[in-house]
Amino acid sequence: MQRLWLLALVTLLLAGCGGSTRPGSSTTTRPTGSSRAHRVRARAGTRSVKVTNATPQPGWRHYTGPVPILVYHDLGNAPPSEPYPGLYVSDDNFEAEMAWLHQQGYEAVTLDEMMNDFFDGGTLPPKPIVITFDNGYIPQATFAPAVMSRYGWPGVLNEITENHLDDARLERLVRIGWEIDSHSLTHPDLTQLGAAALRQQLVGSRRFLQRLLHVPVDSFCYPSNDYDAAVVAAVKAAGYTNALTENPGFATPHTDPYLLPRFEIEGGLGELQADLATRS
Repeated sequence: MQRLWLLALVTLLLAGCGGSTRPGSSTTTRPTGSSRAHRVRARAGTRSVKVTNATPQPGWRHYTGPVPILVYHDLGNAPPSEPYPGLYVSDDNFEAEMAWLHQQGYEAVTLDEMMNDFFDGGTLPPKPIVITFDNGYIPQATFAPAVMSRYGWPGVLNEITENHLDDARLERLVRIGWEIDSHSLTHPDLTQLGAAALRQQLVGSRRFLQRLLHVPVDSFCYPSNDYDAAVVAAVKAAGYTNALTENPGFATPHTDPYLLPRFEIEGGLGELQADLATRS
């Protein structure tokens, strides 16, 4: 009973509604699905809302090996009308994947922590991993933290800043230790924009998150993995220190920080295991 009560408390803290309405055009991605009932199971409970690995821990050391970065999209079961069902990972699969990572000795950290270790003398756990979520869907702010918090893990949310997660949910994620970064204003194909519109997508989304959340927003995530040399140059000019792709592979201190690779997880545990088996 105590475990169920604690889970209910975590869910209420993470899933509360509110926040201001943001102006701007609608996104080019799917809606957040706020009307969908999303069930958080009892086994996803946690003792504490605040996650430990959001800050370096005693015993961490400077790490120079490969770091896998995962990317998830929506969580739960895809509705029958969903045009992109492959972007959903079921609740059961997500829980199983996080449990397996924990059993294998992985510890999730933020992208900022990884970059600080690579380039500024920071520290990481012996087997680090970064778990990112693209776009800003409600289960990413409710179900995912409830599962990951049981291991003391933070996540990284790449937020589309117009008409996605409300301000209150973003603020709660920051309070428990998650990292929030930019995924543009409206998720366009950045390679098809003129210079002014491209700058607006990059600078506008970053400034919004900085002003709302008082966080650095040092990372950018290319929408739909669309980028070219001009987009990369604009990302640098907008003040970001790194950027995420969906090109599979491991990040290392020698990786171009504006072309960080990620493993896109769209299925069950076998896919995740196969991706990480390529670790060198």
